Amino acid sequence: MPNVRPKKIKSWAELRAGITPGMPGEGGERIPWTWYSRKTYIDAVTTSLVFFDATGVPTTTNMQAASQIPAPMFFDVYHLGVYFDLPPSVTAIVAAAGITGAIDDLVNLVDGVVRFNVAQKRYWESPIWQAPAGAGVVSRMAAAGTYTATDGDWFNHAINGLPDLRNRLNFWGDITIPHNQHFEVTLDWASAVNTAVGNVDIIVYLEGFLYRRVL
Repeated sequence: MPNVRPKKIKSWAELRAGITPGMPGEGGERIPWTWYSRKTYIDAVTTSLVFFDATGVPTTTNMQAASQIPAPMFFDVYHLGVYFDLPPSVTAIVAAAGITGAIDDLVNLVDGVVRFNVAQKRYWESPIWQAPAGAGVVSRMAAAGTYTATDGDWFNHAINGLPDLRNRLNFWGDITIPHNQHFEVTLDWASAVNTAVGNVDIIVYLEGFLYRRVL
């Protein structure tokens, strides 16, 4: 959940401002909520991915409608994070070659651009590395094998930023997504990345507070 408290609880009148449809009923509730979307980066092929544009099973997304939240709901966005589901890699080290694997893959994958749009307006644009996940498996490295002057094994793993809830892009709830309004997050790269680990799943999440009617 967001690691900051809302500045205030918005009234229905405030939430309705700027949109035409009205909120059925006057009562409502506010709960911590995360919308998430998983896509697969195809090794040496993908240059752009669009997130939140489809429904699916809970292991891929919890979107209830493509590119929008259903009525009657409003969502205050506090955090946007990008998580690269990179597997640990094992790479043979030889004197004449550089070290490749998960760390090198992540360095190249975060060298892209993340964009967050609601309707026709852009609310965020930055390098991907400015939207760390704030969670994930802690990175560790180890070496093993029979060592000679030219050979060994390199085990490595990497995540986009420290797994700390304070290490997240924060909008402080100042962006509200109304129901039935198109929104999306896109990741773009100048060219396709040739990853040592193969295809990589990427999860983008929007975390904040969801306002909904009490049934």
